[in-house]
Formats: sequence, structure tokens, C-alpha cells
Amino acid sequence: MDSEFLSEGSPSGEKILTIRIFASHEAADLAAAKLEAHGIKCWVTADDCSGMYPSLTTATGVRLKVQAADAETAVALLDAQATTAEISQLEADALAATPPKTTPSKKLAWGQMAIGFLLGVLVCVLFQGKNDPGNDIHYSYTADGKCYEALIYRNGHIVEICKDRNLDGRWDCWIYYQHGHVVRAEYDNNFDGKRDLFVTYSNSLVVSTEQDTDFNGIPDVFCRYKNGMLQQVDYRPNGSKFTTTREIFTNGVAAEIWRGGDSHGFFKVVEKYDPFFNELERKHLYFDPINTNSSEPFRLLTPVTE
Repeated sequence: MDSEFLSEGSPSGEKILTIRIFASHEAADLAAAKLEAHGIKCWVTADDCSGMYPSLTTATGVRLKVQAADAETAVALLDAQATTAEISQLEADALAATPPKTTPSKKLAWGQMAIGFLLGVLVCVLFQGKNDPGNDIHYSYTADGKCYEALIYRNGHIVEICKDRNLDGRWDCWIYYQHGHVVRAEYDNNFDGKRDLFVTYSNSLVVSTEQDTDFNGIPDVFCRYKNGMLQQVDYRPNGSKFTTTREIFTNGVAAEIWRGGDSHGFFKVVEKYDPFFNELERKHLYFDPINTNSSEPFRLLTPVTE
């Protein structure tokens, strides 16, 4: 803004003049520094509540004031083009006179720190998984776009197969592999979200199964295999710790059924069948109460193993 002398008084009786009005504190401070460098006393004032409301300077500006005796010299200095050395000196003086702005430090709450830590861990896990060339998943879809199978590979070898057999959007079959051979499989056969059939393999052949037939979360049918062929089935209903019924198989065909098992390993009845499941023989193994000479029930000659 052009120079304009505005007369004011001071408490000491000296006459003070406003020689220039600037749009910002920075421009006014730079001009004041130039005057002070030449020994001219000056003041910078503004109606912005000591800088708390800088937007107020838009209307009234920032005023540069000097004593009346120095007014003409100050205007001449401001109108004169400064040399490079003067500009450098003014900038250095202004920088030294301006106090550094400090921002009060904020303490983070424990919750914020915990959230930040968890987010950091999650980002690391996602980054590692994304950049691990050993992990690969192949999806299979039906004609209408529903995913029914996922094959998971690690380092080029299959490690797991997930299947959605009823296409409800949830996996209900999980098959696990080691070194290219199946070692375990789990199934949700009633599609309630809980696994109810567990199969164990050895050399890719079934060696045992556990099945929850009443879907209460506790297996109650236990099967054993040899060379992939069914050998024995034990029934332990309702979470029983002992076998109540046992089926013995020969060449994969039911040959005997033991019934009425108790916690001591006794069975009341043994039934034998031919390969066509025709009953050949039935034996009641507990003692005849009329025969008082016998005080112990008969045990099976075939070893009972749990």
C-alpha cells in the first residue's frame, strides 16, 4: 500500500505516524526489520487481537508506525530498492527475531496405542501373505458363478481342499494333505456349520473315522480300518465312555455283532453272520441265574480293545 501519514499520539508525548499499511504481518515485519537495520525505531500494529484472529487484518490491514521525525527517511528507505546484501541481512534478522512455533505434544491413550499396534500387525500379515510366492489358491465355480471348491497350494504342493457341496456359500468339507498325500478330512454332513465326521489317513488309506450321528458335538461312532478295509465299528451313544455295541468285519463284511456292552468290557449277546448277513448263531454270554454254580458272567474270547 502507498505511504500515507496518519497522525497518532503516544503516552510519552511523541508524535507517531502510520507510514504504510500491509496486508499481512509477514510483509510488515520485513519492512520493520529494514527500518530497524538503519536505526529507525518502528512499531507494527493490527486489530487482530494480538494475532488470535488473523482474519481481521483483511479489513484493516497491518500498520507500520514510526516517530514523526523519522517518517520521511523511513518512507524513502522503504521506497528504495534493497540490495542483495540488505535483503539477506533483513531475512536473517527476521528469522532470528521470530520465535519458533511450538505445538503442544499430545499423549496417546492406551486404547489408541493398542489399536495402532494391531493395525500394524495386520498390515504386516497381509503384506507377507500377498508377497509370499509359495501360497496360491485356485477357485472353481458353477455355471451360475457360485464357488464350490478351493484348492490351496504352498510352494507348489497342495495342502488343503475346501468344498461347498450344497452351494450355500459355506465350506462343508475340508481335506488336508502332507507331501502330496491326504492325511485328514473333516465334513459337515448336515450343513449346520459344525463338523461331524473326522477321517484319518495313513499312506492315503483310511485308518480311522469318528462320526457324530446325533449332531450334538460329540462323536459316537468309531470305525477302524486295516489296509483301507473296515475292521471294527464301536458305538458309544450320547457321549458314553464305553462301547455298547461292536461290529466285527471280515474282508469288509459284517461277521459278528456284540451287543449290551458295559463299562467292564462285558457284552451280553454275540451274533454271528454269513457274508450275506444271514444270522448263523446267537450267544447270550451272561450266566444263567438258575445255575447257582456260576457266579461270574462269561467274557468274550475275542480280545476287547477300546
